[in-house]
Amino acid sequence: MLGNVEPTQYDLRFTIFGIPVRVHPFFWLLAAFIVWDAVGGQLELVVVGIACVFISVLIHELGHAAVAIKYGWPPRITLYHFGGLASFEPTGGLTPRRSIIISLAGPLAGFALYGLVWGIEFYLIRTGSPLLQRPMVLVAIYFLKWINLYWGILNLLPVFPLDGGQVSRALFTQFSRGSGISASLKLSLITAGGVAAYFFLHQRMFIGIMMVSLAASSYQQLQAYGRRGW
Repeated sequence: MLGNVEPTQYDLRFTIFGIPVRVHPFFWLLAAFIVWDAVGGQLELVVVGIACVFISVLIHELGHAAVAIKYGWPPRITLYHFGGLASFEPTGGLTPRRSIIISLAGPLAGFALYGLVWGIEFYLIRTGSPLLQRPMVLVAIYFLKWINLYWGILNLLPVFPLDGGQVSRALFTQFSRGSGISASLKLSLITAGGVAAYFFLHQRMFIGIMMVSLAASSYQQLQAYGRRGW
């Protein structure tokens, strides 16, 4: 995805596979918020959960980045309060098909990690490994499976700027350049509103609030689109 998150002096920076990675401090706060209640606030398990969020989001963004590299567009990765962002500057040839492939590569990388963790868990169960008696191992397996499966599915919803929203925008603009962006934003608004209502009804406030925020963003973009006559 294209985008920018302002750097801070507290960012963690490193390089992986030649790809520069920057971790905004708010990323760690979000990760801690996600895992805190699930592990009962136990510090060592919170740390394990945060590590699982970090690994999962990084793998997701590496999926995007790997395809961008394949097309000759050097990427950079930013992990921040809304998750992650793989940024690149296409030098030409960014077709709807390539945009869709790049968007889908992130969730597919996460699903691959889910499959790997599921396989490891299956092996440990079949062999009766004592590792399954350790809370830290159980927590790691739980979060790595949960994040990469359910958040991967959530990310495929046609809500902008999630990966599914990027895919729907590419599809709409491919078939109707004049009204494609408007149609994708309307779909994003309706979908985000419906999903928010569902999660609020089921007392999942965090995801509900996130979807309300994305619905509001889609509405604002739709209004701006109408004023500019894109």
